[in-house]
Amino acid sequence: MGIASWLKSAFSKEEAVRNQMTVVAEDKLTIEVFYKELAIQSCISFIANALVMSEFQTFENGQEVKKMNHYLLNVEPNLNQNATEFWHEVIWRLIYDNECLIIQYDDQFFVAEDFSHSEFAFKEDIYSNVVVRGFSLSRSFVESEVFYLKLNNKHIKKIIDGLYADYGELLVRAKSNFKKSGGRKGVFYQGGFGPVSGDDYDKQQQMLQQNFKKYFESENAVLNLSDGDKYEESQFMSVGKDSRDIRNLVNDVIDFACAAFHIPSGVVRGDTVGVAEQTDNTIMFGINPFAKLITTEINRKWYRMTNYLNNSFVRMDTKKIRDVDIEKMSKSADLLFRIGVHSVNENREMFGKSLIDEDWANEHYVTKNYNSILDNEFNDDLKGGGEDGKHGTKNNEPRDS
Repeated sequence: MGIASWLKSAFSKEEAVRNQMTVVAEDKLTIEVFYKELAIQSCISFIANALVMSEFQTFENGQEVKKMNHYLLNVEPNLNQNATEFWHEVIWRLIYDNECLIIQYDDQFFVAEDFSHSEFAFKEDIYSNVVVRGFSLSRSFVESEVFYLKLNNKHIKKIIDGLYADYGELLVRAKSNFKKSGGRKGVFYQGGFGPVSGDDYDKQQQMLQQNFKKYFESENAVLNLSDGDKYEESQFMSVGKDSRDIRNLVNDVIDFACAAFHIPSGVVRGDTVGVAEQTDNTIMFGINPFAKLITTEINRKWYRMTNYLNNSFVRMDTKKIRDVDIEKMSKSADLLFRIGVHSVNENREMFGKSLIDEDWANEHYVTKNYNSILDNEFNDDLKGGGEDGKHGTKNNEPRDS
């Protein structure tokens, strides 16, 4: 299967891609459209996959809990989609449509395929003509009843389309030059006089094309020429003789698509140099803004101001995107435990281990070295309160750690 067929089948479900699949100018630009779509789809897939590796953490009064909200966001938003499928669709619509509408119906979340948006200045916006999975809803929704996500003030997809216009032509030219550089050409001298027009001329041209076609395509062949005819092979030099020219242009397309989404192009192309730095930059500038956009909308519409100010909210933990070596994590876990940030169970959860069903595993500890300056024992030491009159603990013994 060729790249065009593969990409066409892979993206056939995407409405925007189907609209791009128009055959123009002898089908020369069709495959070039797929290079752009490949770059955009790669970015979408990367962002969506990273987000679903994260976890929506739900809090009540400052304590993390796992209840219905947690299940809807992380496992099953609705009866027909799991969380991975759901958030993939959200990201796809955000990038292709620059906006995405999520409605809540019967304690489930659904992504709207189509809707009308009426904007107002001093009252809630209204969303009508909402279509979900091909089903048109008769009712309208006000702003407080939905999650409305808008990616940018300017439509990123349209900007990429404009940037790609010239590159499409360059790809056509590079491919044409590459094909020419690998082709064979020659000059045919016909002995005597031959027909210059009419049916006889057409028949002669057809016969010559068939003979030369078989000659050029065969691994071993003999060309039969009439008496007086002559064929001379010519050397055709082309400026586009290397397929790397095409590859470099495709890389350029990937580069400016990644730049639009603030993703290092190396992570999309699979570069192995500077993976750690690229991953960190991707999470910070490419993934966290999507996470912030989604959680902010959920907090203001679902939890609302009163609950949020009382430390009941949702947060997306994007730290889980990156796989960290267990030896490096153990050092972090030890530090987080010693300063009281993590309990034993929170450390176990960070490693993906099962939790311990004991009260002590949920308690937080601080080593004795981390005493407050207001601590009585510490103040006594500073004042020389030890029995021997020296600064320090009793008998000048070192403090337990």
